[in-house]
Amino acid sequence: MKSLIKWGLAVTLTVSAFLPSAAFAQGYSDVSEKDTHYENILTAQELGLMTGYADGTFQSSKPLQRANVIKALGKLQLRLSGETLESYPYYGTRPFRDIPRTHADKELFKYSIIVKDAGIFDGDPNGNVNPGKLMSRQQMAKVLVNAFGLWDAEDLEDTVITDLDQAAWYFQDYILLLSHFGVTTVTEYRPLATTTRGQFASFLVRSYDVMFDSPIDSIDEYYVDLLPGEQPELPDHVFVYLENGNMFSTPVEWDLNGVDLNTPGEYVITGTLKEFPGETATATIYVYSEDEWMEIEE
Repeated sequence: MKSLIKWGLAVTLTVSAFLPSAAFAQGYSDVSEKDTHYENILTAQELGLMTGYADGTFQSSKPLQRANVIKALGKLQLRLSGETLESYPYYGTRPFRDIPRTHADKELFKYSIIVKDAGIFDGDPNGNVNPGKLMSRQQMAKVLVNAFGLWDAEDLEDTVITDLDQAAWYFQDYILLLSHFGVTTVTEYRPLATTTRGQFASFLVRSYDVMFDSPIDSIDEYYVDLLPGEQPELPDHVFVYLENGNMFSTPVEWDLNGVDLNTPGEYVITGTLKEFPGETATATIYVYSEDEWMEIEE
């Protein structure tokens, strides 16, 4: 008989979430340690958010197209949700007019649906997202705040951006939020300038750090009903919910030592979380006798 898995939430925790460490990924032929964005470029690669070109270069100073940002932030959403490009449900969201289902870049189409569904990109009044245009720094501020949930700021008066008046008024708060959280470390933000690939790598990694520098609110807890001798069907990923409103799907390894699945009883097991060292998920396994199972069925 197939196991029944029920979903619930664990007890609220209050410890800080795990921040990604400095990267030790494969480097690029044109990026040296003297590059201002060196470590963040490697970390962005390690996180699977940015990659280089086929010739082994990264081209840190190259201006960034909106399509590049759509793909990177789409990858982030997949990482957070535990979905893949193959498993993500694409058919509940209307495509952008300029990235239709028939678009030549099938991968871009899929990521555009993901970021639109997540509310990261909303398109212009005509329903276009303009993937071929360059990404300005003021536009970048908005999508980073949306993608990483950088809203939890009680006071923005501690920020000092000397050229904020150059930004459109509807981008100004987003820029101040980046400054407040340390995602941008400059006082002259240059809102109308284009974003380079190196700058984007640093924006991504700093935003990622801020997102996970938040206490854990809860961790999914699982309940499994079994007959003697059955094996529990436990998930290989669990969701961790942070107090800033973000959630993260992380791999889990369950410890079944000491559990006698042939003997009726209640067994509580724990699982270690790959992305959150020191934190554990919990699952409760109920092994019922045949008579007890019949009573439940009735």
